Amino acid sequence: MRKVILSMVMSLDGYVAGENGDSSWHVMDQEMDEYMENLLDSADTLLYGRRAYEMMIQYWPSAEFDPNNSEESRAFARKINQKKKAVFTRTLNKVEWNAIVVKGNIAFEVRKWKQQPGQDLVLLAGADIAQTFIQEDLIDEFRLILNPVVIGNGVRLFHNRMRKLELIETHTFQCGNVLLVYK
Repeated sequence: MRKVILSMVMSLDGYVAGENGDSSWHVMDQEMDEYMENLLDSADTLLYGRRAYEMMIQYWPSAEFDPNNSEESRAFARKINQKKKAVFTRTLNKVEWNAIVVKGNIAFEVRKWKQQPGQDLVLLAGADIAQTFIQEDLIDEFRLILNPVVIGNGVRLFHNRMRKLELIETHTFQCGNVLLVYK
């Protein structure tokens, strides 16, 4: 059975985005890039909420061909551009970038996909859709990348519902981020 993996960067105080969606505090380095590339290799479908999809489509399709990007960046862009994508939205009727629109019963659709053959499904961005997945108990693995920064306010991933998770892996990156993998 395929897994749904949530991968998100989180501040020490539990935020996945600052005020107005600010993510300037995210820290990336070559090791983090390698982690993301390996995560992409484990998946055949990327899952996005509408806002995250709109943000990603502004950059990635053209990044593959941008001569200002390194060959590694262009190769990563090529990889992400080739993946199937699902966009969970109430407002969009049409999407591009190898994507489909998903409206209606999210839990039904995702549970159906999990039963189909293939690689894992990775939810990469979008706190609202991630919260919906958490409420519907659709996430099999949480990959939280803890960034050693306190931002004070913004968008939280977890809300007032207690949830017990089992830690199955940790990794400290050279940039100071810590990967915490829970099931």
